Amino acid sequence: MKSDSQRQRGITLVEILIALAIAGVLLGLALPAWNGFIAQRTLTTQLNDFVLAVQYARSEAGRQGANVTLQAVDASDNGNEWGPGWCVVLVAGNCNNALRTFAPLGDTTFDATGALDTVAAVTFNSRGLLNGAAGGGIDLCNPDEDIGRRVTLSAIGRVSSAELDCNP
Repeated sequence: MKSDSQRQRGITLVEILIALAIAGVLLGLALPAWNGFIAQRTLTTQLNDFVLAVQYARSEAGRQGANVTLQAVDASDNGNEWGPGWCVVLVAGNCNNALRTFAPLGDTTFDATGALDTVAAVTFNSRGLLNGAAGGGIDLCNPDEDIGRRVTLSAIGRVSSAELDCNP
């Protein structure tokens, strides 16, 4: 007869099944939170790309001593003017000769609001100020989530951002 110290110890099949069931429930609870986290990070990346483009256009205007334009690649959709991407150019009109082009990430909408509504290009003079335009905003919204960001561009060319509820 074997003593307790000689008995083999291990995990039973029932214990393994219970552990897998608990892991499945935890994974089911964590997955929606993970998707929300990924959506937030995508919006933050897009926001940073747009802010970078504005700052790049302002800095190039000062460096070149000439007007530099930040323009939408295709502004045909009035509710998503900046959605297909944007570019920084010396002469407004065509992104083929762009100093830098920014492609969109995912299917986020970029809708211009305020004084920038239906505006497909903003031009900065050699001092970094907006030429002939008042400031406005651009709303970045994820169509699958209620989260978003609003980028505000002031008349003096400064950029700020804030969180936005896309489906109030």
